[in-house]
Amino acid sequence: MEFTEHDWIRFGDAVIDYEIKRSTRRHKTMEISAGPNGVRVAVPAITPSEEVAAFVRNKAHWILAHTAAPRASPEPSKLPSSLPYLGRQVNVVVGNGCVADVDVRFRPWELQVFLPLETDEAHAAGRARSAVAEWYWLRACEHVTTSVDRWWPDLGRDSMPEIHIGDQRKRWGSCAADGQLRFNWRLVMLAPRLLDYVVVHELAHLTERNHGPAFWALVETILPDVAERKRALRSVEGTLPM
Repeated sequence: MEFTEHDWIRFGDAVIDYEIKRSTRRHKTMEISAGPNGVRVAVPAITPSEEVAAFVRNKAHWILAHTAAPRASPEPSKLPSSLPYLGRQVNVVVGNGCVADVDVRFRPWELQVFLPLETDEAHAAGRARSAVAEWYWLRACEHVTTSVDRWWPDLGRDSMPEIHIGDQRKRWGSCAADGQLRFNWRLVMLAPRLLDYVVVHELAHLTERNHGPAFWALVETILPDVAERKRALRSVEGTLPM
């Protein structure tokens, strides 16, 4: 049996996205290939994700030499005047204040970002974006954990897995072979029903590893309107501002 995951690492100024092909027929070795179409790592099914990431990092110089120009971290731009949060638009107000470090405050429905008075204008945009991203990451930790707790009695297997909130650019979530769950912090920008759909989707993979009929039947027993939620999620892919 084979199944595929996606993950990424940051190496200097480059971000390396890679596809993990797990196979129950592979027992010991890990193999990597890299080219203009991307990076693929073939591993035994039970290989921990951290071990795969370490393998990719060890090969990073070779990968960058064999792929198209890597994606460099973009120069920070100013925050937009509004951002989505839990499916609603939030006004974003950035200013200077008597604060020791960047301070982000939420006043429904406004996100207030206060920069220290001495902040250099050249660094203001980057500091504001980083602080707002951290604020969203913390909210995602809260909401995703709450959602996992809600649906665990219906879909959980064995002990509660580790939950990681990351900065995946191409995926909302993933379920590793060892049961670890990874979620994109941008989920908290979506309506709660879409966040729940992603959580249920990944929890269902603890039972059904692929996207076959048995998988979708399981998801539908939990979320009868899964098809509509799936369409709604696709409609916002690629539209989030950060």
